[in-house]
Amino acid sequence: MAEPLDPELLEAFLPEWLDGAVALASAATPEEAQRMIDRLRAMAAAFGIASLTRMMEPAAALLEEPGIPGIPALGEALAHQAEAIAAAGHDLPPPEAAPPPETTPSVAETAQAPRIRALVVDDSAMMRRLVRETLSADPDFAVVGEAADGRAALGLMGELQPDLTMLDIEMPVLDGIGTLREWALAGHGAVVIVSSAARPGSELAVLARRLGAASVVGKPSGAFSPDLRDRQGDAILRAARRAVGLPAPLGAEG
Repeated sequence: MAEPLDPELLEAFLPEWLDGAVALASAATPEEAQRMIDRLRAMAAAFGIASLTRMMEPAAALLEEPGIPGIPALGEALAHQAEAIAAAGHDLPPPEAAPPPETTPSVAETAQAPRIRALVVDDSAMMRRLVRETLSADPDFAVVGEAADGRAALGLMGELQPDLTMLDIEMPVLDGIGTLREWALAGHGAVVIVSSAARPGSELAVLARRLGAASVVGKPSGAFSPDLRDRQGDAILRAARRAVGLPAPLGAEG
C-alpha cells in the first residue's frame, strides 16, 4: 500500500489543485494551458504525488494538437484523480491512459534529449556560482541565466522561460516570497527554494510550497557557505531533478 499522505497537507492541497485543474480544462490557448500544467506539475512534485505527475506526461503532445482538444479531458482527469487520492489518504495508481499520438522524432531529438534550462537567483555571487556549478555538473541541466534579486529574476523568467528556477528567499528589491507570488500568477517552469531562511518544515517553507515551490532545500550554515557542493550539493540536485520530473541521480541517497 502507498505511504499515507499528511491529512492537513491534503486538505490544503485539494482546493488549490482543483482550481488549477478547472483552469486547465477551460484554457483557451496552448500558452494558458502550459502555464497551468507547469503550476500543477510543481504542486504534484511539492506534495510528492507521483500519479498526478505521471498523468501530465502526455501534456506536451496534447499541446501540439490544433485547438488543444485533449486538454479539457486531462484537466478533468487530474481533478478526479486528486479527489480519489484525498478520499483514500494516499497516492493511487493513475487511470489507464490512451496511448499518445505517434510522432516521428527529428534527428536532433533522436541524437540528444533537450537539457533542462535553469535560472539561478541569489543575492550572493558566491552562492550563485556554487549552485550553478552544482547544476552544471549534471549533463541534464544547462544554466541559462542568473539574477541577484527577485525583480530581476522575474524579468529573466519572462525573457528566458526557464524550465527550473533555483530561488533564494532573503534578497533586496523583491524577496523570494514576493517573487513566488508574482511567478504563481503567470510564471513558467518549476521553482526550487534554496535558502537558510526557509528550512524544510519551517513556516516559510510551508508558505513557499503553498505558493507553488516544488521543493525547499536549506543552505548549509556558515558565512558564504563555501562547502555547499560537499554538504548540500546532492540534496540540491535531487530537488532540482525531482522538480522537473527527472529520476534521482545515480547513487543518490534518500
